[in-house]
Amino acid sequence: MKKCPWEKIDGFQSLGEFNGFVAWINEQVATGKAKELPVKSPYMDATTFEEKWFMYLESGQVWRLVWPDGPFTGLFEPVV
Repeated sequence: MKKCPWEKIDGFQSLGEFNGFVAWINEQVATGKAKELPVKSPYMDATTFEEKWFMYLESGQVWRLVWPDGPFTGLFEPVV
């Protein structure tokens, strides 16, 4: 299997940066590099955050994208 090239993002600097990231991850899905998965356990067990999970198909690694909700600035990280 190939190593996942995605990198962790520990907070988005702006809503524009976040929206650009969402467009990029949607393109990853549209081009067949990734697929969206159901969220199995919410970030920090909080059901108040909007969250999506994605799998990078060449590595099988699963990542979570959590929407910003001030003062929390969102994140993109591997699901462990």
